[in-house]
Amino acid sequence: MINQRYFKVKAKCGHVRKKYFLPVEFAVMASSAKEAASIARHIPRVKHDHKDAISSIEEISYEDYELLRIENEENPYLNCKNKQEQNIYCDDLYLYVQEETEVTYYRFYDRKSRIKYYKRKYKDLEDDVRNYLKDYEDCELE
Repeated sequence: MINQRYFKVKAKCGHVRKKYFLPVEFAVMASSAKEAASIARHIPRVKHDHKDAISSIEEISYEDYELLRIENEENPYLNCKNKQEQNIYCDDLYLYVQEETEVTYYRFYDRKSRIKYYKRKYKDLEDDVRNYLKDYEDCELE
């Protein structure tokens, strides 16, 4: 991929009770900060439906990127597949949990608005995947 940079993206992660979140820093490789935020928003356990799911984005060196990536691979919270595993392996998790200052998730008052939201969400996701694959194919040809 052309002109790839490394970012540390701090995101709000869930599955720790309603109105609470766990701040986690992810190592993301992208061409811009906006693309890094988009990639991080689709990482499992991130609160996808929150408008403020991404707290901060910081460009980092390759060495810091690798250290953060390895740290996340060893993090039991990020490796859990469900809430039951989380309860078994993450005893001290609630020491790091923070309370939401303002609950900023989407509320659907009717069926039409919910369907419209999900159609738009999946179209955006589909576009992101299509662009990623296009960039990947361009790289292979070079």
